[in-house]
Amino acid sequence: MEDILALRLFLAIADTASFTHAARRLSLTPAVASRKLAALEAEIGQRLFLRSTRKVSLTEHGAFLRQHAQRVVDTVDEADEAMRGALARPAGRLRISCRAGLGSYFIVPFIPEFRATYPEVTIGLELMHSRQGDLMATGCDVAVTIGQLQDSNLVARRVAETDSHLYASPAYLARHGTPRSAQDLEQHACLTMSAETGTTTWALSKHGARFDVPLRSPVAIDDADAVLSCACAGLGVVLLADWFVQRAVRSGALVRILEDHQVEPRGTPISLLYQSRSYVPLKVRAFMDFYADKATQLFGAAP
Repeated sequence: MEDILALRLFLAIADTASFTHAARRLSLTPAVASRKLAALEAEIGQRLFLRSTRKVSLTEHGAFLRQHAQRVVDTVDEADEAMRGALARPAGRLRISCRAGLGSYFIVPFIPEFRATYPEVTIGLELMHSRQGDLMATGCDVAVTIGQLQDSNLVARRVAETDSHLYASPAYLARHGTPRSAQDLEQHACLTMSAETGTTTWALSKHGARFDVPLRSPVAIDDADAVLSCACAGLGVVLLADWFVQRAVRSGALVRILEDHQVEPRGTPISLLYQSRSYVPLKVRAFMDFYADKATQLFGAAP
């Protein structure tokens, strides 16, 4: 191959489906990126991408090359890092994706300390609103996720577990009364995050007995921040993670209700996801070890 940078460019275009984003990721001008890709295609003797005004997609030959190119780049990186020696410091740009609310609570507050500890690592943080980002599509090095994980070819490191409970504003409870049992919730305005239908079921337990409470929400928004704001404004009862409502509870905007009930399932995992490779860059190892320690401080040790 002409040089390893051409392969890095090829993989970046395949990951982002964008020449512009790939060139920016590698700090190349569009002109230089175009020339390098053209040279790579000329050397291979095949087109690697189908281009249109709206879409960039791999050709059959491009898909075949992608299967092998990552191993080549990983091998070069591993050899390069090995030559730096065992005492080398983590360095380079670390790309992280994380759920927006969790990132604001768990990632952002500790960035200054992480940067002070690893000054040669720069951070690129993407706060996402979907439940689980696609690492391969976004080109991130590591993702921080909450909830049960879907089947994936990514490696998961569980760093904490968190529970959820029921909350409402004092103003709402003053107007509508405080629920005393799981069944009472059917008579209350319960705010949910099932925006398509506005219906859902909350699973609660008390002394070993389980209650599946069917709900029809008067306000259903597919965004936790918006649901929290509605609850603080007195629109109804919410079921949210304890860490997420911490500030609202401290300020008195929300109070916990049905404290003798547990939300099921208990122990929602918080995990770090990274690529399924035998070689893990030092910057990724440093991030995972650092934030595993912070997770223990915030949430307690992971089971």
